[in-house]
This record gives sequence, structure tokens and C-alpha cells, in this order.
Amino acid sequence: MSSAKEDIQYLIELVRKDLMIKEKKNILYLNPLKIKEIVEKILVLEEALNEKDELLKKMEKEERHLNSIIEEDSDKIQKKKTEENSIKTNAAYQAWEHEIQYLASKVEMHEERMFGVLEEIDKGKKELSLFSDDVEVRKEKLMLEKSELEKDVENSKKRLDIIEDEKLRILPHLSEKIRKEYQKILNAKGDTAIANLSGDVCQGCFSRMPPQKAHEVRRNNKIITCEFCGRILVYYPEKEKIENHE
Repeated sequence: MSSAKEDIQYLIELVRKDLMIKEKKNILYLNPLKIKEIVEKILVLEEALNEKDELLKKMEKEERHLNSIIEEDSDKIQKKKTEENSIKTNAAYQAWEHEIQYLASKVEMHEERMFGVLEEIDKGKKELSLFSDDVEVRKEKLMLEKSELEKDVENSKKRLDIIEDEKLRILPHLSEKIRKEYQKILNAKGDTAIANLSGDVCQGCFSRMPPQKAHEVRRNNKIITCEFCGRILVYYPEKEKIENHE
């Protein structure tokens, strides 16, 4: 039969395992959320890049349209000029001249717009190139972060299985009475049935213990429970709280 001192040493091992289990479960809960955020950030970057690309394509389309109109109206002007020698009356000549001026004004207007569009296209290409490079750098960084989180998840799954198995191997070493008490408290609390005493504060509920009770807990020679949260209190140095983070 295990003595109280022996039980407490096993309880210390159990609480360390429980804390490691909690740590790994937190990773398994939080990392997928972080991965989701990263994927969303990448999608936002890609959408922004696509928007800039679509805007550039829209301007290039307008350039082609303007170029087509200018060529068409320029051809009309050239064709009209060939009709000059066949004009018989002043009225017809004025109408002919007015039409050429109208076509010329259209060409001039479209050429002016073309000049602005070409400037926008040149500026857009430069901006797109710079933004594309920036997006690739940021995506690469995000993908690396995502990969590290995914590796952490896989490693945590493996470690969790190992730690839980190690914990199961400790339980039979407890005295039957303490093992039943441990299981009862664990079922009630859900995370751990044991809490380390740091200074005079229970690390399960962070309540302060009376000095005499804290002193008794630190001796690790009898089973004492926290009067606030009901967990079994043990003591070990904080720097040894969690071992083997692999």
C-alpha cells in the first residue's frame, strides 16, 4: 500500500502530465483557428492582387477600344479627303468640311483620352508589379507560419497520445483511496484534479491559502485539498511545473 508521501509524488507526476495534456489540447484547439486566419489573410491578399490585375486589364481593354475608334475615324477622314475634287457646290463643300472637322475633333478627343489611359496603364503595371512582389513575400511568410502551425498540430497529437499513455501508467501506483478521490475530482473539474501550490496560492483556482495550511502542503507528507476548488494540493518548484515540451 502506498504511503501519503508516495501518493503525493505520483500526484505531482500526474499534475505535470495534466498540465502538459492541457498545453497540447490548447495547441490542438488554437492552431486550427490560427491556420484558418492565415488562409483568410492569404485569400484577402490574392483578392486584392486580382482586383488590381482586373483594373489593369480593364484599362488595356479601353486602350484597344480607343485605338480602334481612332483608326476607324482616321480612315473615315482619309476617305472623305478623297471626295474633295468631286464636290460641286459651296453648301456641299461646307458640309464636307464640317464632317471632316467633326471626325478630326473626335480623333483628337479620343487621342487625349488614350494618352491618359496609357499613363494609367504604365502606372498600373508598375504598381501591380510592386504589389505582386509584396504579396508573394507576405504569402511566403504566411505559408511558412501555416506550415509551422500544422507541424505543431501533428507533433502535439503524437505527444498527447504519449503523455496520456504515461498518465495511465502512473494511476495504478496510487493507493486505491486516493485514486478514487483523484478520479472523482477530475470528473467534477474536467481539467485536473490536482493543483500545485505556488507561494501560498492554489494554481487550480488561484485562491490564497492560510500560511499554516500552505506550510503543511509544502511538506508533501499528507493529502490536503483546496478549501475553495476542492483539488488535491501538492508542492513542487514552479520551474519544474512542465517537463518535456516536445
